[in-house]
Amino acid sequence: MPDTLGPIADAMFASAAGVLGTLAGRTVAAGASSRTEGEASIRIDPEVVATVTRIPSADLAFVARYRKRDLGRIVELMLGAPGDGGELDAMQLSIVAETVAQISSAMGEAVASDTDHESAGIESVVASDAGSFPAPPFATFSAPLDLGDGFTTTLTLDFDVLAQHRLAPPAPAAAAAPAPVAPPAPARVPARRVEEGQPVSFSPMQPTPVRTAAPGHANLDLVHDVPLEISAVLGQTELSLREVVSMQTGSVFELDKLATEPIDLYVNNILIARGEVVVVDDKFAVKISELNPVVDKV
Repeated sequence: MPDTLGPIADAMFASAAGVLGTLAGRTVAAGASSRTEGEASIRIDPEVVATVTRIPSADLAFVARYRKRDLGRIVELMLGAPGDGGELDAMQLSIVAETVAQISSAMGEAVASDTDHESAGIESVVASDAGSFPAPPFATFSAPLDLGDGFTTTLTLDFDVLAQHRLAPPAPAAAAAPAPVAPPAPARVPARRVEEGQPVSFSPMQPTPVRTAAPGHANLDLVHDVPLEISAVLGQTELSLREVVSMQTGSVFELDKLATEPIDLYVNNILIARGEVVVVDDKFAVKISELNPVVDKV
């Protein structure tokens, strides 16, 4: 069976380079890809941000793995402000999550387009646990993405073993043998006058210059309309299974926060702020008191 995944992966890397270049405000080139086969499961790596993209029309899911440290540098390019090279704060992590989801969705659309599948319903999510990854074995492709100025990152794609068959073009149907037809009588073809061609001249043209985005503005416009889920968490606790199943109407359990402590605000499960509960027009609201709070570590 011919290798259908190699050309598809190359098209996906090219699509990722295009989206990444638009977000970072510079030209990004995808290098030559390499392929390996693996029998091991994919694990959650703290140094890697992994997305799972599902293409319903092809009954296919693939994993894209990005280097977290490199994503931090890309966010700095998007914001137009150099960072300190340290850990990403909550807001940067939120931008990273939306950025990789947008790049992975673009690669999913490239797969659908190249294999004549519908692009409706394509969804990319950041994997938070290994249970969301497809089962092995995998065909794994890696390619460098060159952002210029000596900055090169590596993008890795993992396809499950059935992807080769799902994305293979359908076999052509066997054509029925045509019935014998008597040859027609030769027709008289009139002589055709041949006109002498004239050389074509084109006006000189210059390539359209790429407009440089204003630092921290135009590049983020691409993700400004992405919907985000915001959760206000009053507190947390741990209960045994026995305590949970014994709950009934009127049961009371204690949370890990005092009544005077602020509540936590999460965007896509990332802590970005803390605040106090207020009431606005008979509805609960949150008044932000702290942005990018430091997470307490035990």
